Amino acid sequence: MEVDDNMTRNVTVDSCNNDGNVDRIDTNAHTIEHCHEPTSENSKDEDENKSVNNQDNGEILEDVDNVEINVGRTRRLKSNEKEWKRTKNKKLRMEGKSYLGFSRLGDKILQNKNRLARCIKPTCDSTFCRKSKMRHCETFLETTRQQIFREFWECMNWDQRKVFVCSNVIKAPTFRKTANENSRRKGSYSYSLNNNTKTLKVCRKMFLNTLDLGYKTVQEWVNNGSYGMYKETGKRINVKEKIVLRHKAHYTNLETFFGELPKLPAHYCRKDTMKLYLEPIFQNLSDVYKLYKTYCHDKNVEPLGRKVFNKTFYAHNLSIYQPKKDQCNICFAYKYDNVSEDKYKSHLDRKEKARKEKIKDKAAAENNHCIVVTMDLQGVKLAPVIPASKVYFKTKLSCHNFTVYNLKTRDVMCYWFSEDENNSLVSSTFASCILDYLERYCITESKIPIILYSDGCNYQNRNAVLANALLNFSIVTEIEVFQKYLEPGHTQMECDSVHSTIERKLRNKEIHLPSDYSTITREARTNPKPYEVKILDHTFFKDFSQNLRYPSIRPGKKPHDPLDFDSDYCDLPSRPKVGIPVIMQYPPLLKSRCKIKEEKYKHLQELLEDLPKDTHLFYNNLLH
Repeated sequence: MEVDDNMTRNVTVDSCNNDGNVDRIDTNAHTIEHCHEPTSENSKDEDENKSVNNQDNGEILEDVDNVEINVGRTRRLKSNEKEWKRTKNKKLRMEGKSYLGFSRLGDKILQNKNRLARCIKPTCDSTFCRKSKMRHCETFLETTRQQIFREFWECMNWDQRKVFVCSNVIKAPTFRKTANENSRRKGSYSYSLNNNTKTLKVCRKMFLNTLDLGYKTVQEWVNNGSYGMYKETGKRINVKEKIVLRHKAHYTNLETFFGELPKLPAHYCRKDTMKLYLEPIFQNLSDVYKLYKTYCHDKNVEPLGRKVFNKTFYAHNLSIYQPKKDQCNICFAYKYDNVSEDKYKSHLDRKEKARKEKIKDKAAAENNHCIVVTMDLQGVKLAPVIPASKVYFKTKLSCHNFTVYNLKTRDVMCYWFSEDENNSLVSSTFASCILDYLERYCITESKIPIILYSDGCNYQNRNAVLANALLNFSIVTEIEVFQKYLEPGHTQMECDSVHSTIERKLRNKEIHLPSDYSTITREARTNPKPYEVKILDHTFFKDFSQNLRYPSIRPGKKPHDPLDFDSDYCDLPSRPKVGIPVIMQYPPLLKSRCKIKEEKYKHLQELLEDLPKDTHLFYNNLLH
């Protein structure tokens, strides 16, 4: 097969925010097209401003059903209804304990009256009951009554007590009418209690004294019951709930407003905070409230007050300030006039181009015109991780997770490996993972193009080794491959939500072996399906730095070659090497497992006494 010179062009690409939240991060990106003809690329590092696109919401907030997302610190000003005096005394009353009841003093209602705890009252001493053949009050021993009382107040909740009363008290038409038709009496009640295995009728006094209930309470429960079961006639609504129901449409409109606001999670701080951050166009919360009033005016809806607005804002765990280490350098420098106006405007212009490019790619992927994936390396994890004090002074084994995320299907592949299997984070390491993913999941009969989104990290993504590896893949499969790099400072992608979800799952968890990370990764998400994990050893990695068709992918030979993102593809200034076979056989990157430093091995051995015995063999067999 003859290999021709490839054409390369720079394209502005929109990046996605992906820390579990929806936001569009506009980026200046560079594209490499890999066809069955060779290709190359180059890109220019220019920082850009964050921008958020609401159309990305569904894709970036993809793990919200699986994890406790966005639950931050409890605010001091947030009321806790369980700690209210009224709520506590209500609970005590329903448990049969002593509590403070209500009393009226003029026009005021005060909760200041001491009510005694429930206790069993004297048994029935009626002569009529002793002589009656229908009532069996005298057959109940005091121990039996005590047992009934304890089970009623200690073993049942409030609803179960209602059911018990309704099943042991039967309302029937009036037995004996002693007044005229104008009598207020609506019926007769017959009472019964269980004596061992028998249900025996008793008088009203015996029933009420045994359970220490009031007659009006029993009467109300029975009148609201049906066939011996209590049924709720309607929940009593307090004043606050009435206000919410009356303004339900306004509350719904407020929730919709906060839902439509573009939000951005912390990128580098996601381990320490789960807050969502609004765009940097707001100076304070008053600016957000002004926008809310304008939003309501456009919809002809009356805005809610500032107090309700603030409470809802904090309930969503939102903030208008971003952590400083998550901010773009050029955007932050512009605030202090350290960046020229022209450079900043150019920066914003690239942001808008990036947004449009990203929307176009997403739409094409949804219509099955291409496959779009994002990929990134998670922050270094360590093994072991245990709550022992001496672990802070010991070096530990480094573990890495390279993640690939499919934007359409939301399928995720996590490649986990530790430094004892591969301690060289070179371009061939990541090329091995990327090529493995493409060969397993991206080769289709229709041979639709593949678009790869990543940051501009040189040793991971922006290098000639990976470009040549993708070129060889494109030649063999006859599938076009596009690389689109995101701008430094604005590299949030969908795959970052995977890392954020894993970080939350790892919280307060012990890690004994590197393989524990793969288990937790699988458990981190359940919907739409768990993350797929592949544990790598040294035999997995190939050396893609051999036999490069294009040693350089720069668009020119001079330093700082200008890039024109709106131009057409043009020929590379260098020709491909001749004599390179079409089907490449790449040699292994590593011949054996990697050795760790002697000091690290000693530290790991010192930690064994705090680890389970079944993990000792792994650490003892580490090469050093």
